[in-house]
Amino acid sequence: MQPPTPEFENECVPDKYPDLLVGQHFPPPPKQERSRRKQDALLQSALALFAEQGYEETSIEHIAHHAEVAVGSFYQHFESKQQILLVLMDRLLQEAATLTLEAKSADLHDIRDSIEHLVRRALQVDWAYAGAYRAWREATMRDAKLRVFQLQIEVWTAQKLLLLFQLLSHVPGARQDVDRETLAWELSLLLLRMAETPLEKPDAVVVSLTSLVYHGLFTDEGSHL
Repeated sequence: MQPPTPEFENECVPDKYPDLLVGQHFPPPPKQERSRRKQDALLQSALALFAEQGYEETSIEHIAHHAEVAVGSFYQHFESKQQILLVLMDRLLQEAATLTLEAKSADLHDIRDSIEHLVRRALQVDWAYAGAYRAWREATMRDAKLRVFQLQIEVWTAQKLLLLFQLLSHVPGARQDVDRETLAWELSLLLLRMAETPLEKPDAVVVSLTSLVYHGLFTDEGSHL
């Protein structure tokens, strides 16, 4: 897959956070602790059921039953199954955004270890929301608006990686002839595709992705080795 073409300019701004909740109308936010616990239980139940049986096979009744709340309680917090999925994906993006702050504070004197740490953290965040990813993939196949959101997510993710790669380009030993934009785009798509399948022993994947990024951005010589 290639980076987005110009016809998506009006729908997808590279450095813009994907606002998945735009236009959504939510019931009033819970004020009591008991209600907040119910809302969280519904979100966690949806996440677990989406991971186990997918989006189409998971009903609102299933989510409410799994959360041990009445079906009517679901509608006190969410208008639809799609809305709870949007909330889960928005939470995922918020957590992913914090990785940018971690990247900015990375130890530039130990590049490989810093890259490995960021790769591991990115996979941990993704795999914590594996159910949302699986449901999202199913839902986007049937909904054109969600497909636009998906493109926004892909471009935003690639942009965040590109900013990191540009920061690393100033480190001694960095390759100056690398197409960082394409590398960022391809890596972002790879991470998004891997997000649906958590691994019990992810070390091999972390090491492989670390090597891919490290050797893609740096020569085998330099003071950073």
